[in-house]
Amino acid sequence: MLVRKAALLILVSILIQLAACKNAADSPADAAALLTAVKQWKIDEIAVNDAVTFKDGKMTQQFGGIDFERYMETVELRKDGTFSGVFKGDSKPFDLKWKQTDKSLTVGAADAAAKGGEWTIDPKDVSSEFFTMKTQSTAYDYPRMTSISLKFKAVK
Repeated sequence: MLVRKAALLILVSILIQLAACKNAADSPADAAALLTAVKQWKIDEIAVNDAVTFKDGKMTQQFGGIDFERYMETVELRKDGTFSGVFKGDSKPFDLKWKQTDKSLTVGAADAAAKGGEWTIDPKDVSSEFFTMKTQSTAYDYPRMTSISLKFKAVK
């Protein structure tokens, strides 16, 4: 009897894990479809060099770390390739462009001639509930490379 209960518990656990994995995008096209299906995404977490600096609507001070005073509170990915975000304290949207590549989605300057960092959205980091976009740059702490990830949750 105990063996049956243990086997049932293991089976249920495996099924739950498989269901959770199925929720993630399988390809860049699948990721694009999931991202554009949600009207608006809200910032949930900011991590700098793998240390969480923003969570639950509050900035957390990191000793010797990089502080972000300006970040997009909400974003929208439109089917026409527009990535529109509203910075904290602003009312006017700031537009970027997103595009699909063979391996991921990238977000960058709306002006193709403009130089600047691109953000990457890996399909495994996209579901109907959340997505994460990442970048690396020396712009925040030159000459050291800084890794930044922004996690957004779907607004229901």
